Amino acid sequence: MHHLDTHEIINQLADLTTALTTETDHIRLLDRIILGCMYLTNSDGGTLYTRNEENDNELHFTILHNRSLGIHRKPRDMPTVEIYNSQKQASNLVVVQTFVQRETINIADAYSSDKYDFSGTRKFDKQLNYRSKSFLCVPLVDHEGEIIGVLQLINAMNADNQVIAFPADQQHLVESLASLAATVLTKRRLIDAQRELFESFIKLMGRAIDHKSPVTGKHCEQVPEIAMLLAEAVNESVRNKYADTQFNNQEMYELRIAAWLHDCGKITSPEYIIDKATKLHTMFDRIELLESRFREYKLQLQLDHYRRLHGLSAAEAKLAEKQMEERCSKLDEEIAFLKQSNTGSEFMADEDVDRIRQIAAITWTDNDGNLRQLLTEDETENLCIRKGTLLPSEIQVMRDHIKVTIDMLESLPYPKHLAQVPEIACNHHEHLDGSGYPRGLKGDQISLRARIMCIADIFEALTSPDRPYKKGMLLSQAMNIIGRMVEDDHLDANLFTIFVESGAYLEYANRHMAPRQIDQVDLTTLPGLVQ
Repeated sequence: MHHLDTHEIINQLADLTTALTTETDHIRLLDRIILGCMYLTNSDGGTLYTRNEENDNELHFTILHNRSLGIHRKPRDMPTVEIYNSQKQASNLVVVQTFVQRETINIADAYSSDKYDFSGTRKFDKQLNYRSKSFLCVPLVDHEGEIIGVLQLINAMNADNQVIAFPADQQHLVESLASLAATVLTKRRLIDAQRELFESFIKLMGRAIDHKSPVTGKHCEQVPEIAMLLAEAVNESVRNKYADTQFNNQEMYELRIAAWLHDCGKITSPEYIIDKATKLHTMFDRIELLESRFREYKLQLQLDHYRRLHGLSAAEAKLAEKQMEERCSKLDEEIAFLKQSNTGSEFMADEDVDRIRQIAAITWTDNDGNLRQLLTEDETENLCIRKGTLLPSEIQVMRDHIKVTIDMLESLPYPKHLAQVPEIACNHHEHLDGSGYPRGLKGDQISLRARIMCIADIFEALTSPDRPYKKGMLLSQAMNIIGRMVEDDHLDANLFTIFVESGAYLEYANRHMAPRQIDQVDLTTLPGLVQ
């Protein structure tokens, strides 16, 4: 390579400056810097050593280039360089001395230098039939004065490709670039560290909500997984409405963050509602109170019966006993009915609600003269819940978690690349036909990534394995329920079709569902698919 003129140097520096400000990948940026320095100094080799973040007594081979040997790679399994030995003495390797002294070391010929330990270099040369001669080692010192590595260039060459010592003007050029590179690298590490902390904090909140209630299991943790599987399937889809849709890395990252945060408002939801697995559940399942009350009433009936026996004929006593036993038997049937009603597993018919109200009307007087009733007003109201285990007021409290989520997420100052997080996260209970909550959005008012969240949220909730209070649903059941929601215009049909045809639903199922839940899904009869 010939010597560079000023114009070429300016062009190369302009390219490097652009790379320093636009490249986000550490290794690619470092690689670009080394190749740039090799080009500017017309050197044959370039190596970058960076300080190990876990062990600050080690320098890592991060990148290795040698043109004449054809080596261009990030070294794997290469030994690290120890800075200080057990006696706290610094190694005499030139790269370590550059690091320790924080000064550039420029050597014309390594073989005639006795100041540094070049035994490793000689071994390298012998193995590869090479001759390492001139060295330029520059410390990477950032804007805070911290040294984060060493840049080593080997064998500068003149116009005739003869190895020469590195000239002083080239040394200054490399030092300037090394300083700039160190500053940018430190900044990039700080950004990466902040991003890692940010992500960890989000996951911490998600896991805290999951730990808050055994009913939700790993919902906050697994919804992001489903959302990313579906988004990747959209990217790979070649047919239907979203064939031309491609989420870039930034949009995928934004979706993942939104997915982790989608239920953050549940941090304020009362546990007794989140955990309300039966209609009478508060801090415990009050069905046990009802059972003890029924037993108490039966005892009172038996006691009253034996008190009345005195003065009755044998026939009358027998009839009275039969009536008492029939009433006790009837009470056993009623408590069994109430226990079944308490589970909330089936829709309550009008006659069932009437039966509960009739039971609630039963009263008796105990030995102390107190009027007692089998069911309190609150117990009656709860047992008469038509569907599920929550009262309308409790459903509203549960639904309010999304309002809290909106308040929480809209209060955060987002960088540009995360500006859509609230929209994606907060609309996962909306329906395409406008029947969802809390905003009642319709159709295109719900973004594609929010529609992905709607499917991910429901799919996780339906397919979660056994919880303390519910048995895990079969995969085919879950898919049919979602398919019917698609047919009801609640969920996006094209997305659901991609979810099915890509096999993303099965990939998730195999990872997280119990084996007994994973049955065959008949795609020929599955509702909601776009043909």
